[in-house]
Amino acid sequence: MRINHNIAALNTYRQLSSNTSSTSKSLEKLSSGLRINRAGDDAAGLAISEKMRGQIRGLDQATRNSQDGISLIQTAEGALSETHSILQRMKELATQASNGTNTDADRAEIQKEVNQLSSEINRIGNTTEFNTQSLLKGDGKAKLDKTTLVTDGKLTGGEATKYTQATQTTSIDTAATVAGEGIKFNLQGIELSITTATSGTNAADFAVTTAGTAATINLSNLDDADKQAAGMRDALQALIDGNEVLKGQYKVSGTDENIIVTAVEGGTFQGASGNIGAVAAINSTTIAATGAANAGKTDAATAATGTIDLTSLDDATKISTLVGKGVTINDQQIEFYNAEDGVYTGNAIGVDISKTADASELVDTIVAQVGDKLKGVTLTAGATGTITVTASQAGVDGNKLEIKDGGIQKNYKTTFQVGANQGQSFAIEFSDMRSDALGITGKEAGGAASNGAVYTKVLDVTNGTDDVNVEYALDVSTTKNASNAIKVLDEAITTVSAERSKMGAYQNRLEHTINNLGTTAENLTAAESRIRDVDMAKEMMEFTKNNILSQAAQAMLAQANQQPQSVLQLLQ
Repeated sequence: MRINHNIAALNTYRQLSSNTSSTSKSLEKLSSGLRINRAGDDAAGLAISEKMRGQIRGLDQATRNSQDGISLIQTAEGALSETHSILQRMKELATQASNGTNTDADRAEIQKEVNQLSSEINRIGNTTEFNTQSLLKGDGKAKLDKTTLVTDGKLTGGEATKYTQATQTTSIDTAATVAGEGIKFNLQGIELSITTATSGTNAADFAVTTAGTAATINLSNLDDADKQAAGMRDALQALIDGNEVLKGQYKVSGTDENIIVTAVEGGTFQGASGNIGAVAAINSTTIAATGAANAGKTDAATAATGTIDLTSLDDATKISTLVGKGVTINDQQIEFYNAEDGVYTGNAIGVDISKTADASELVDTIVAQVGDKLKGVTLTAGATGTITVTASQAGVDGNKLEIKDGGIQKNYKTTFQVGANQGQSFAIEFSDMRSDALGITGKEAGGAASNGAVYTKVLDVTNGTDDVNVEYALDVSTTKNASNAIKVLDEAITTVSAERSKMGAYQNRLEHTINNLGTTAENLTAAESRIRDVDMAKEMMEFTKNNILSQAAQAMLAQANQQPQSVLQLLQ
């Protein structure tokens, strides 16, 4: 028997501690209703359930977002309902005014009501708000489609289809030295020149770039031209072969007075006339090359004027693709543009300038949004609010920059977040529903409306929020004008109907969105519950077991502690 270590008591104590710990955990689960109260209960289950909790809360908020969206749409649609009623009344008045039984005085009274109703439509458009956001006055960003800030560009460099060297005659002796500066050209800052060889020989160097069709060089008035042709052929063969330029793609022939060198197919070849054994005249001839330019021709325009309209600020080097390249002189190549009529166009570039306050900001905005599409063009803001467009590429005096402002359409736009994740949203857009946007008022006195209708000559329509007249109403003061106004009002009614239909479609979509979000959140909640919630019946059974075991362990520990007492009887 041992008394220093009571093994039975130690074992009983360990069992008691384990049972007590299990009982405590069961009490915690039963009191919270959760199977996982800390990461140690189920690490993987905790991670999964927390993600589900986040998703569920996001879906719940998305549901509330969709409900708010429906409220916004209903606010706008309710306002347009009244606009519809006003337009119907205005059509009724126009129909009445177009009747010949009314006098001019009667129509003047009808005009007064038309003016007031137009102002009321403006008031509805200007004051309809949701959470301080105007819905029907077109306060959104403008779509820039037509402004007028234009600079024309043009191609330069002589006539559109050919380059011609003036015909002239020069006599040379057998042993004479050919020298001189030759002829110089300047094209957009690039200096070009044609010079004769100065090596002291009787040779004249030349270089020609053909356009894919035969290009002919004539050396006229040579003695014994037939005999010189063979020598000319040998000289050309040696030079062409040595430079590997279109080997064999030429022919040489002789007549009584001419040696003719002809390019067989497009490319560049060089040659020399050879030594001429007698006094002869060298006649320079017309060197012509024609290249067809293809760059999206849309309409006729005389290319000889050098004007090309660009709507997209494409890179100037991409304006055309030449079939024939022109003439090479002293390693400089002159490109020829076909005199074919055409307008060169590119793609429209959209720029959002809704927040620009002055020319400098407008320049920064255009450059930032258009980016490298402005290659070869520099924009500069002037102190007086002007914008200067400067081309930086030879051959082009300036691209044509067009920023258009005819009928900027400003719409209210917003986005509803209808999901728990990034990008789960959709945008809505409301058009400007004020009188001017509907075409029933104008900005010019007596201006023309659609369908032959006209506006009044006196400012008589306000913006609805004050008494300042800012627009001209539809004129119903005559039978003809009133009759024409009926069609304008029909179009306005159709426009409002289309806008309300669009709003109804938005609302129906959001209602289905809410239903789907609710179903998804419900299913996710059930899944999260299965992972995290405790099974109360099962856990109660576990608690009862652990509680009984704890009580038994306590009793047995008392018995185990009494066992060493028997040693005392051995000592008596």
